[in-house]
Amino acid sequence: MPQLPKPITYDEPTVMWRMRRGESLTTHAIIRPRGASAWVTWYVNEHPIGVREFDDWSAAIHWADRMHFQNWTAGWRPVQEYDDAPTEDSKS
Repeated sequence: MPQLPKPITYDEPTVMWRMRRGESLTTHAIIRPRGASAWVTWYVNEHPIGVREFDDWSAAIHWADRMHFQNWTAGWRPVQEYDDAPTEDSKS
């Protein structure tokens, strides 16, 4: 009997957003799957500030989006994952 392929799953933490305020403050949130449920952990300057557990992924994503918007209204601004700006070395 041929073996059935195993379903593809992803169960690693994922960064939902990164933000910056001024020159020295950073924040980000990650979502971490746990079966059908999920955890959201948020950080300020790379230090975990809090964690919240949700019964399902959609509630966790919705809550992380609301936190992103709340931070934006308080002056935080999104940070691109990769900075495409040329470095000083590449300008010469």
